[in-house]
Amino acid sequence: MAKTKAEVLAEQIAETVGAGKELHLESVDFSDPSRPKTCLEVDFPILPINQIAQIEGNAGKPIYQMSKWWARRRSSVFRSTLIAAATKAPDDPAEAAKLVWDSYYGNHQKNEAFRKLKVADIFMGGGTTLVEGARLGMQMAGNDLNPVAWLVVKNELADVDLGEVNKLFDHVEREVKPQIMPFYACEGPNGEKGVWTHIPSGKKMGDDFDPLDLTPEERKEYSYEGPEVIYTFWAKHGPCAAPGCGHRTPLMTNPVVAVKKLSVKSWLGIPCSHCHKTFDIERYEARMAPDVPLVVAETEEPYSIMDDDGYYSCPHCHKQHRDEIAAVKGESSRLLKKFRKNKKIDLTLIVHPDWLKGAASQDELGALGGTATADIEATKRWNTLRASTLKLLEVRGSLPEEIVCPDNGGVVNTSKGNVPKDAQFTCQQETCGKQQAQVSSIEASGTTAATSQFALQCFSPSRSDQGYPYNGRYFKTVDDHDIERNNKALEEWALRARTDLEPYWPKTEIPFGHMTHQRQPLPRHGYFHYHKFFNDRQLYVHALLLKAIDDAYGFSDAAKEIVLGTFQQYLRNQNMFCFWNPQRDTPEPMFSNNNYHPKATVIENSVFADLGRGNWASCRANTFKGLEWCKQPWDTVSNERLATLAPDLAKQTSGKSEKAEPNDPVLPGTLVTCGSSTELNDYGDQEFDLVVTDPPFGGLLHYAELADFFYVWLRLLLKEKYPEYFSGEYTPKTLEAMEALNKSQNQR
Repeated sequence: MAKTKAEVLAEQIAETVGAGKELHLESVDFSDPSRPKTCLEVDFPILPINQIAQIEGNAGKPIYQMSKWWARRRSSVFRSTLIAAATKAPDDPAEAAKLVWDSYYGNHQKNEAFRKLKVADIFMGGGTTLVEGARLGMQMAGNDLNPVAWLVVKNELADVDLGEVNKLFDHVEREVKPQIMPFYACEGPNGEKGVWTHIPSGKKMGDDFDPLDLTPEERKEYSYEGPEVIYTFWAKHGPCAAPGCGHRTPLMTNPVVAVKKLSVKSWLGIPCSHCHKTFDIERYEARMAPDVPLVVAETEEPYSIMDDDGYYSCPHCHKQHRDEIAAVKGESSRLLKKFRKNKKIDLTLIVHPDWLKGAASQDELGALGGTATADIEATKRWNTLRASTLKLLEVRGSLPEEIVCPDNGGVVNTSKGNVPKDAQFTCQQETCGKQQAQVSSIEASGTTAATSQFALQCFSPSRSDQGYPYNGRYFKTVDDHDIERNNKALEEWALRARTDLEPYWPKTEIPFGHMTHQRQPLPRHGYFHYHKFFNDRQLYVHALLLKAIDDAYGFSDAAKEIVLGTFQQYLRNQNMFCFWNPQRDTPEPMFSNNNYHPKATVIENSVFADLGRGNWASCRANTFKGLEWCKQPWDTVSNERLATLAPDLAKQTSGKSEKAEPNDPVLPGTLVTCGSSTELNDYGDQEFDLVVTDPPFGGLLHYAELADFFYVWLRLLLKEKYPEYFSGEYTPKTLEAMEALNKSQNQR
């Protein structure tokens, strides 16, 4: 079979930089005090390695994105450092850096000098040193005090059967997806509904079928196809601390939910045959939220939408026209190709001002819920109350400072919300209006801020197939059906949290710490336990996933730990600390910044959706990318270097970099231990030639306190298998090395 153009290009790039070329660099005897110097002791190719490091970013290669760990360093730095530290310097010192750089993309696994070297990283963290050293053929050993880091690295270096891991993922999905799918199924634009199928009989269920009426076990006999929720937008409400008030106000700096620039096939400047005025014809309606009212900015050019039958109306005289051929083929004799363009349209989704007014904290039945400690019935009433005034508006064109509501004619300030300045909010109760500190008011309530849903981003496979703008995605207002689904999840979780799922969620209190009480005072926000970082539906999903992994029969421990590593990554994408990135149109996970900073508006992820960032399916895919990379690694080649080495070849590339494969898979056999680096009992009397590490630094960044977020979940499945690592309620902290501690000791 003939090679593709991309395959030929990859081979040419590899040949140009020497990727995969078998190399046998000379090393030194590190036990000899009078040994020759290594390249690292003479010179280092700082500029070219820095160039690659800048392209790589903090994570770069797929293996380092399988599971979260902090302060990951550029793998290119460690690969080159290991080569430089192990290689005897040439007689001419000026050639040392060149020798390292010329060897960077080579294959060193058959080099006996490298194979004999024993290299340790006693502060291994995320394992970059060990992975890169194993690729070079060295005998690697790593240690870290933190059990979460130990599991992360153990999984990165696992010699695991990818087929078995894939089967385990399938097993987990078969167990969990049917139980939770009714909570994420939804309605699509223009009344679109999904289809439930009874799997044993193949029968399509009618509109009167409600999967919420089934038990979780009965749902395993049904499958679903159709629109589903991929992201749920939640807003925290500030509880007014004024005496006798208690009104709850959404903590939003402005009413904007999301912004998007959509591209739609159009014909520009078409004259109307009736009034002769010109306008644009758009093949599909460019909408983020097709079912909500649309406000068109005055700056927008006149336009008309062509339907599937080719009909469109002049926006000036309203005369109807038809061009069926253009609707089908994209052009015709009338709508000539020269008029056709991909038109970009600015869209903004905002919350209606009626909802931003907030709601009371009580009704005729008593206190309303929505907080982390509220009972189910109170929260159900709260959810219903907040949905009763919820409306969304979509604005087309450059967002003006003010718009007129199409429903009541009221004026909306598009840049003003309920937060007059950072960490404050203004009570929206008509007779109050008190401006107050957010944290103080939440602390005075004795629990977390009440939250409620205010928008859903969903996906319709049929709209995607039909080519609508936004690729099948759409926003929708939370309606009664959505509230019913969420309330059902609350009920089921309340029942199962104390029965079959009781072992699969943490009850651990948040211990006093710098990151949790000083740098960010979590108790003042109402967070006293780790499970309060999640809403009830998220807790339900996580517990089901853990139970499915734990109960899976016939799978190896190695495969289960790989899937558990995926669960760790999913945790940071499915909690009530995730937030929306409007530039990327996706959520950002927890620990995007290294802290426990609570967010005022929060994004809940989906689970098994086929698209979206950070859901279970996405984390699963990233795990496989990492495992596959281990078997067939690649390294980054800067296009700037290609332009120097092979200008004609560089012209065929685009962007900043290409990939080259040295054909040096991550070799098994690395020793990975967990414990204090002051002891290293597992190493016995071994001698090491090199210690290559990135020791802890960074002032008061306590990784152990951050890692507890994952640890309290992981230990539920690992404490019996690894009691020496996971029996403790928290990660070990007394021996954690930090620059701040060293400074304080020096000051004494």
